[in-house]
Amino acid sequence: YIRFSTPDQIKGDSLRRQLEASSKYAAEHNLTLDDTLNVHDLGVSAFKGTNFESGALGQFIVSIDEGRVARGSYLLVESLDRLSRLPVTDALAIFQSIISRGITIVTLTDSTVYSKERLQDNWTPLLIALVSMSRAHEESAVKSRRVKAAWDAKKVRVKENKEVMSGRCPWWLKPSADNQRYEINEANAEVVRLMFQLAKDGLGNMLIAKYL
Repeated sequence: YIRFSTPDQIKGDSLRRQLEASSKYAAEHNLTLDDTLNVHDLGVSAFKGTNFESGALGQFIVSIDEGRVARGSYLLVESLDRLSRLPVTDALAIFQSIISRGITIVTLTDSTVYSKERLQDNWTPLLIALVSMSRAHEESAVKSRRVKAAWDAKKVRVKENKEVMSGRCPWWLKPSADNQRYEINEANAEVVRLMFQLAKDGLGNMLIAKYL
């Protein structure tokens, strides 16, 4: 299972690193690496549980229930924070929903093996897992608070200095040279004016798109 939080990370080393670690573990433990399900959540957050609710991780669990993933299979993950960064109780529920279906989870960073049978005999690894889940959620929560605080501070500064909020704006606008207002980007605005004129002349969306 491959996951990282932002689309920009695909430009980095995260995807290669996780794929390489999975292939290495499978080879060393005589496992057949099945990549046909493409269990990848690339640019998907685990802090809000999106990867579980509507992403590939949730589909993986559905695949177990449908018999496309056999009981006794292994789910290889770089670390538990790839599965979830939700609060501990929610993260644990996801973790349990996988191993209770007969799937063995392996964290590649430390080669720890989690399975229903193993945890019945020795629940010490579960304590380590809980600590990892707690740390993952707290790291994401702190980051979220910092980002929100930074944006709140920026809003105050923008209001006090009468600046534009961001350079990201509708593509027919642009920040002024002094960054205190938005100006019309005339080259792009001409296209917008044309779209309105075509609509005024009776053309619908599809015909306008075709014309453009």
